Amino acid sequence: MLDIDIEEALIKKIGGKFKLTSLIQKRMVELNRGARPLVKVEGGTHRQIVYQEIIQDKIVLAPREEVGYTFEEEGARIQAGIAAPSDSGGVQPAGDEPEIYGSDIKKIKEQRIKELAQLLNSNPKP
Repeated sequence: MLDIDIEEALIKKIGGKFKLTSLIQKRMVELNRGARPLVKVEGGTHRQIVYQEIIQDKIVLAPREEVGYTFEEEGARIQAGIAAPSDSGGVQPAGDEPEIYGSDIKKIKEQRIKELAQLLNSNPKP
């Protein structure tokens, strides 16, 4: 647990409890995946490292990108199998697999289920 004063200072610095929680969670995922700490904390846990990085202004929460489409448009895009604009913006180096997140896995599973259903329904039964 955090000291109340440190917690309040972090909340004020980041701009809210939810933003602080999001930043801590995202940075801890990075550290767990092998990212290098930006500060040295003797015998510190990942959580203590993240707190010090925030206090020392080494990390900040990236501004949220504005989406230029509605939920209905996104639903139609998913149904049509069209990638979102942010998905096609970057160039992926040859041989590297893109990182897959939870929402992507759900979409992939749904697509695989649809493909399997089409395959099973199209084959005549003997």
